Amino acid sequence: MLFDPRSFVPDIHPGQQPAWTPHRKHPTAGRRPAYDFLTLPKLPGSVPATARLTYGDELEVADLVLAQFAAGILRASDVSNPTSAGDAFAQAMFAWLGKRLPTCQRLQFGVTLIDRGAAMDQVMQFGWEDGLEAPLYLAIELPGEEVYAIGEARAQAIRAAHPSLLFTAMNLINAACGKSLFVRTPDMLLDQFARWHWDYDATLADDENAREFLKENFGGEDADIERYLPSVVRAELAPDDTLPRYAHVDAASAHLRELGPRNLRALARLHSGWVGELCTALADLRLLLARAGERSAIAGAQWAEPAYSAATIAYRPSDYVSEILDDHYECLNNAGDATMFQCFIPLADDAAAIRQQFRDLANMLQIIGALDRVLTLISS
Repeated sequence: MLFDPRSFVPDIHPGQQPAWTPHRKHPTAGRRPAYDFLTLPKLPGSVPATARLTYGDELEVADLVLAQFAAGILRASDVSNPTSAGDAFAQAMFAWLGKRLPTCQRLQFGVTLIDRGAAMDQVMQFGWEDGLEAPLYLAIELPGEEVYAIGEARAQAIRAAHPSLLFTAMNLINAACGKSLFVRTPDMLLDQFARWHWDYDATLADDENAREFLKENFGGEDADIERYLPSVVRAELAPDDTLPRYAHVDAASAHLRELGPRNLRALARLHSGWVGELCTALADLRLLLARAGERSAIAGAQWAEPAYSAATIAYRPSDYVSEILDDHYECLNNAGDATMFQCFIPLADDAAAIRQQFRDLANMLQIIGALDRVLTLISS
C-alpha cells in the first residue's frame, strides 16, 4: 500500500475504482505529498485549533444561572467571553465575591463553585449525598490550619481590663464562628481531649473520678496519670472564662457575664494600645452579629466534615494542644473520613431567595473580617 501514492480511502464509488495490484506501477512517489500513513493531512485555517469538552449535565445549571442574573445582583459587565452559562456565572460570582472578601491575618479559607456531582463525591463516604439537591453549590474550602495562642500574659492583661472581658471575647468568637468559619477554640480543644481521656465528658472536674477512670482504662503510674487530671489540664488548656457558661466547673465563674456594646466602647476609651483596640473590635463584631440576627449564609448548608479548621486559637501554647491535633490528624490519616471543605451552600434559584442569600453572604464576609481582627488582637 505504501508504494502507491493513491489514497487507500476511496473517493469514488468502490465499483468504479481500479483495483490495486502489488506490482509497482510507479517506482516512487517522488516529491509528491504522500498522505495515508506517512504524514498528516494539512488542515485549512478555518478549522478551529482548540476545543472544550462539555457534558450534558451542564444544561442543568442554565435555568439557575438565568435566575441568578435576573435577580439583579450579579453584573453582566463582569463577564468576558464566557464559554458556557456556568462560566458566565462563575465570572460574575467571583467578581462579586472579590470585592467583599476580607484580607485575613489569622483565618485561612477559600470559596469555590462546585456542581452537585462534585459535592456528592465529597460527602458520600458519610452517607450525606442524598441531602444534596441543588445543581450548584458555593463551597467553603479550608486548605490548612495554623495554631495561635492567647498566652498567659495577654490573658491576664485582658482580665485586668475587666474580669469578664476574656469570657465576652470567647463567646463572641464562638458566635461568629457559628455564622461563618469553623475555628478550633479552647472549648473545642477541651472537648477533643475529653473524648480521648475522660470518656467524652468535657465537664469533668473531679480529679478522683478522673484518676479512677484513667487507671482502669489506660493503666500507668500515678505520676503519668497526674498529667491528665482535670485540675491540671483545664487550667492550661481551657480555663472557665474561655468556655461557654454550660462548661464552667468553678463556682467562682458565676460572676462572669457577657459585656454589651456600651461597656465594650467604654472600655475601649479607658484603655490604650491593643487592649483598647480589642474592645473596639469586639464591639464591632457584636454589632455585626446583632445585624445578622438569626440569619446565616451557612444555615442551610451541608456540613462536609473538614480535616482542617480556618485556625486554632489555643489558650496558651502547650503540649496538650500539639497532642490533640496530632491525634486528630493521625485518625484522619488512618480512616480518611474528612474533606478539604467546611460546607456546601446551595445556591438559590428564586429571585427573592437569591437577593436574601447574597445579603447573607455579604454579612458573613463582614463577620469573617471582624472575627479575624479580633483573633489577630487576642492571639500571637
